[in-house]
Amino acid sequence: MKLSQLNAFKAIVECQTVTAAAERLSLSQPAVSRLLSGLEQRLGFHLFIRKGNRLVLSDEGQAFHLEVAKVFDAVTGLDLAAESIRSSHFGSLNIAAMPLLSNAYLPRILATFLKNAPKMKVGFKTYRSEEVVRRIQSQTTDIGFAFVDEHLAGVKAQKIECECVCLIPADSPLAKRSVIDIYDIADQMLIRHEKDAIQRRIDALLRRYNLSTVEQIEVSLASTAAVLVREGVGIAITDPFTAHMECEHPQVVMRPLVFSLPFEFDMLYPALKPIHRHAEQFIEQFLLLADELDIYLKIGPMRDLDEDADAQSHR
Repeated sequence: MKLSQLNAFKAIVECQTVTAAAERLSLSQPAVSRLLSGLEQRLGFHLFIRKGNRLVLSDEGQAFHLEVAKVFDAVTGLDLAAESIRSSHFGSLNIAAMPLLSNAYLPRILATFLKNAPKMKVGFKTYRSEEVVRRIQSQTTDIGFAFVDEHLAGVKAQKIECECVCLIPADSPLAKRSVIDIYDIADQMLIRHEKDAIQRRIDALLRRYNLSTVEQIEVSLASTAAVLVREGVGIAITDPFTAHMECEHPQVVMRPLVFSLPFEFDMLYPALKPIHRHAEQFIEQFLLLADELDIYLKIGPMRDLDEDADAQSHR
């Protein structure tokens, strides 16, 4: 049976006359009658009985109408699904991120993202940068956030640069300062970052000015350093993403640094397929939140990491 026949049947049920059904469907009355007749021949029973000027469902027609209603409910469901897909409310997105961003900043973005796409299925996994890169290379992850210091095939990247800040216990005398200089850090309990490029730069600055800090604590994660600042253990120089999430606690304040201390990482995409449109929308939310928090980002051009490797080999 044809959908046009079912549509005519439905219109006659709701309008009660062939004439009114024809007007609704923008068809001629004979055309609607032919559709109904063809459907009844296919079914082998009459769908209506005539009462005066109206058509009333027969017993068989009533039973059949219940089944037809299910068909049109399913069609309506398809329309809604299509609208969800058009509106990006349906689909999937796979994200892999290093712990520094996945502990607080990216979950905040994801929460906003899912409010606008409530049926989206998201895989949000935390790995070391090396594993993030490997999963992007496998082309199974749509977007990655990692530190990249090598040239790799199958990966596109955008460099993100911003400035580090200082986290300070709210009851520390340093909290009264509007900015923090390298001299302010001297002799303070500075929570150190293990095997960290930023920590190496801080150490180099301290040596240049013949300064030192109290070296008692060394941590692996920026989030750990932030919690220790909240507990009043010491100060920490860290990325602005961790800092802004942490300074929402009243026990912690954040201050900019007088000296420049860049924090860099890469946003990664699989190179062998187009950038996922949901990944683009997620990055848009990433940038909007940074702007809202007054985190100034310098965003580099999209580059192919294996092209970087080729350039290096020709030097």
